[in-house]
Amino acid sequence: MSTNATVTADLTALDPQELREHLTRADAGVLVAVLVQLTGDASAVDRFADRISFVPDPPEQAGVTDPETLETLVGEVIDALSAPRPQDAPAFDDADLFARIAPLALGTAVAPEYVELLLEQGGFHPSQPVLPRTAALPTDFKVVIVGAGMAGMAAALECAAAGIDYEIFDRNDEVGGTWYTAVYPGIGVDTPSAYYSLSRDINAAWSSYYPQGAEYQKYLEAVAHKNGLREHVRFGTEVEALWWDDERNQWQVHAVGPDGARDVSYANVVIPAAGYLNRPRWPDLPGRSSFDGVSVHSAEWDPDLDLNGKRVAIIGAGCTAVQIVDACVDDVEHLTVFQRQPHWVAPRKRLSDDVPDHRRWLNAHIPFYANWNRLKSFWGTADNNHPVILRDPEWAADHLSISPANDVLLQMCLDYIDRVFGAGSELAKKVTPDFAPYGKRIIRDPGGYYAALAKAHVDVEADEPARVNERGIVTQDGRQIDLDVIIYATGYHLDFLSTIDIRGRKGLRLSEVWGNSPSAYRGGMVPGFPNMFISSAPNYSPGHGAGHNFGVEVMVHYVMECLQLMAQRDAATIEVTPEACEGYVRQIDDAMANTVWCHTPTAHTYYRSGGGRIVTAFPFRLIDVWQSHRTPIEEDLNLR
Repeated sequence: MSTNATVTADLTALDPQELREHLTRADAGVLVAVLVQLTGDASAVDRFADRISFVPDPPEQAGVTDPETLETLVGEVIDALSAPRPQDAPAFDDADLFARIAPLALGTAVAPEYVELLLEQGGFHPSQPVLPRTAALPTDFKVVIVGAGMAGMAAALECAAAGIDYEIFDRNDEVGGTWYTAVYPGIGVDTPSAYYSLSRDINAAWSSYYPQGAEYQKYLEAVAHKNGLREHVRFGTEVEALWWDDERNQWQVHAVGPDGARDVSYANVVIPAAGYLNRPRWPDLPGRSSFDGVSVHSAEWDPDLDLNGKRVAIIGAGCTAVQIVDACVDDVEHLTVFQRQPHWVAPRKRLSDDVPDHRRWLNAHIPFYANWNRLKSFWGTADNNHPVILRDPEWAADHLSISPANDVLLQMCLDYIDRVFGAGSELAKKVTPDFAPYGKRIIRDPGGYYAALAKAHVDVEADEPARVNERGIVTQDGRQIDLDVIIYATGYHLDFLSTIDIRGRKGLRLSEVWGNSPSAYRGGMVPGFPNMFISSAPNYSPGHGAGHNFGVEVMVHYVMECLQLMAQRDAATIEVTPEACEGYVRQIDDAMANTVWCHTPTAHTYYRSGGGRIVTAFPFRLIDVWQSHRTPIEEDLNLR
């Protein structure tokens, strides 16, 4: 372990009794890891390892030990905090040392292939360059990033770290992307908050294990402020077109500003980071515009909308609908839930999602503690979960689930249904899917969704509405439901940049290349579109664990490696060959053929394109994706 500087912990600012009290409630395995980092002495692993066991603390394993051992450990940590220690941004040079610490901190064995990945995901050091940084890009080299959400901000941070000039275009007035625009009641994400951050900027202050959207937005705003990102953003500016200019070897960026004026600027590289779920999808319901009450799409929520005492219908049963129902059920007079198809819903595993005060205190005051919390949240939802999406043909032949691992999740969800609604009840039948878990994105109950469906003033319609009229909704069997508000939680169009006019070499249109089955190579590269790296590219989202931020950071690392390769080869353009792209996509499709998404034909899911191909998730382990994006394969690329 190396340190760039040493500082002395200011224990005078902390109440000694409070310090000791909080440390005695800490995760014992993490405390050992912290102790080793503070002292540089790995002997603590040998002294404490056999006295620490692990108990489930979803999604992690919590380290526990006997009071006497804990008292000794706490005392050593306090002594280490009082001595000169590494600065708060931890730096590891010794991967072998980390490999000794990690199993004790994480509560499970750690295969050697994961060590470098874990160092990065824990924020212990930034993504490490693979190609030597022996050449520089031209001084006027510029990257344009489309979108200031998490993906665009991650790309911007890496450009800044590499000393590359960049500019972000965003149609909104603030950073944040989805977290800025989506404000419906109960909005959140099912990725644990401790992990749902950028590894360069770990947030130690989450109030909840699964916070509301406003807290995520606040985090992203803080990242932008801390790193001076807003100075590089053109807010209120929408990119309408990206056209490759063969003469300049640059991209034309056609944009319209807040005053409606259009202009064209140029960039050597473009990174579209706008996501693929941006445009609200309204259902094609007869009479939808005739309703005399309030109609609102969840993606265009009116913050002034008051649901108190209203007769409300919500159309949809996905994650958004679940969150809205959970948040609003006690406000409305009556609620009708229209579900086209039920989802598998996993129970909340804690009595409360609030992060305990002692854990927040430890994250804030104990060096490295928040890093390990982030890493434990990642590890608890990482590749140990990969078998859940893989089909076991022998098992699947006579089970609804596709494998023994998948069946564990199915049985947990079925048990939850039975506990809330009663085994065999009509309501239980309505909410039970006919496909294996993960066939559609599994939903985490925020805490009160299933309970809400069982309330006396809530009805569940196991079908879509037949039509809408001025009074409300007519059901498939002809019943009239009078309403004050209709909420459309019907998702988004799967756009994959279809709202931007993107033209590559010789005017080749990306929309025509992709048709209804988009695909891409590593780094979101597409043949015929040089110097373009699509952040939210096809097959770039983890389907079995981690979170959106994992795919984002893997992709951005790969982009930086490609730019360094351009510098080393003095190349103006970099482009994947058609053969390499086809081979890469074939690998994805071959692996995908053995996943749950290809063996649950009854599941209606946005994972599947109009052409039937699974286009959002990747079928591989996280470690496989991470390793395959460490550095470009030069023979797959044309550099000119």
